[in-house]
Amino acid sequence: MDKLGNILPRILRRQPGGARLLGSQVVAAFKALIGPDVAVLCDEVELHSGTLLVTTSSPALAHQLRLDAETILVRLNRPELGRKVRALRVRIGRPTPR
Repeated sequence: MDKLGNILPRILRRQPGGARLLGSQVVAAFKALIGPDVAVLCDEVELHSGTLLVTTSSPALAHQLRLDAETILVRLNRPELGRKVRALRVRIGRPTPR
């Protein structure tokens, strides 16, 4: 018998909008991990197919995030998040228009 915490991410992914919910949990965890003062410099943070995409207008922040990518991925891949983040991609520029 599995614990609810172990099967909940699988069940959520199968529901309409479930993947978006899990992606928003990863984005929130990323912002909490880097802290509110740094998170405000990230113009856009999204999870697409296991890749966390971060857009920032700060070249220094982009460089630091790339250097710390391995550590960030290890911390984001906790079992309770329910989503595996395979890569961190950082882009310097403005957020993409919707």
